[in-house]
Amino acid sequence: MNQKTFRTALLASAFVSASAIAQTPDHLVGLTRNAPALLHHDHWNCQTLNACPVGIPPTGAGPQSAGGTGWDPVRPGAWISNGLVLAKVSDNCQMLCPPMPIPGLATNAFITGIDVVESLNQLLLIDNQGFLHTFSNTCPPQPISICQTGLVPQQGASTSGLATDEGNGLIFVAYSNFNTGANNIAIIPLANQCQPICRVPVQPPCNPAFRPITGLAVDWGQQALYATDGFQTIAINYSTATPCPQFVNYNCCTPPIINLDPMIGLAVRPGGATSTGQSCANGACANCNSVLSLGNDPNLGNALFRVNLDQAPVGSLAWCIFGTAPCQQPGVSVPGLCGPVYTPQPLLGVLGPNVVGGGLPCSGSTSFGFPLPPWPSLAGWTISAQSVSLCTAAAGVGTAISNCLSFTLQGS
Repeated sequence: MNQKTFRTALLASAFVSASAIAQTPDHLVGLTRNAPALLHHDHWNCQTLNACPVGIPPTGAGPQSAGGTGWDPVRPGAWISNGLVLAKVSDNCQMLCPPMPIPGLATNAFITGIDVVESLNQLLLIDNQGFLHTFSNTCPPQPISICQTGLVPQQGASTSGLATDEGNGLIFVAYSNFNTGANNIAIIPLANQCQPICRVPVQPPCNPAFRPITGLAVDWGQQALYATDGFQTIAINYSTATPCPQFVNYNCCTPPIINLDPMIGLAVRPGGATSTGQSCANGACANCNSVLSLGNDPNLGNALFRVNLDQAPVGSLAWCIFGTAPCQQPGVSVPGLCGPVYTPQPLLGVLGPNVVGGGLPCSGSTSFGFPLPPWPSLAGWTISAQSVSLCTAAAGVGTAISNCLSFTLQGS
């Protein structure tokens, strides 16, 4: 099956397949202010998961609104800023893109929010003077454009967070008053980035009271905004039934142990895959531990999404079978294959064959990629993938099978 046919099948199957519970849940990440670290936070269980230090300076005397965090699902990692420099780190805080000054940032301006628009391969940054900066999502980021949103600082209020709903074409910008504590979110069309269409007040019933927003994130597949005041987090369900989205429900998380170093940015870190079954080989295939894994995050809009096959028999031909539901045990036995196929019927499609390259007999690797469109109707759908390889030799043929992956298409 070619790429175009496979993408067509992907979209068609979304409307006839039942959704499944996400296999590995997503969570929030955010940069901390005083001793910069990437903090991982589970909003729905209201607990900190872990944190690791990052190699950028603290915000110091910058305004309370300064700083931002945005997750890149294409080349997975967190873009972070203390307001004046920009860097990218991995989950465990290895530096992926070293700290750099931000081109086009005016004197006395600070970055207050970051997000990645994966469908455009762009990085968006908002500053406290109301300027929206667009960069390429590369290392280093290359400036594309800058525009004034009109969200200028006045009487203690300024921008303080940024999140993008690619599926519905919306940019959310937090606009908070650090004197009065009032929070609003401005809505801007993604297609017309300098023209806010409305502002919506944020009034969560939290106890203690929610303070000015210092970070904003979105899971647009679930139509849920997340915000932090540095210490608490809130989830806001929103409706796009009207031109100006309406906030319809709030959920507050006040951790039992308050982190004394506040978060100054927020992003949704997508969930991963779960694995089912063991690899196997027979006949002419070397007894390799063929491993299938996600090459990056299964985010809708990720045009470079792929699954990777590693430790496979070198020189074999490999196919990747995709199922319309999670991997299912005990699987189906197919004559000639060394083990069961866990991708359930009906199949979504098959990619390949790919020639597996490598050096040593079990060092083979290849990737199976297909673009994921930014369609909200696909969000929450859990699909499966498993690789089957064919080996040939003078003595005959053989097969090798990888583990099976279950993963959920996400909008964040």
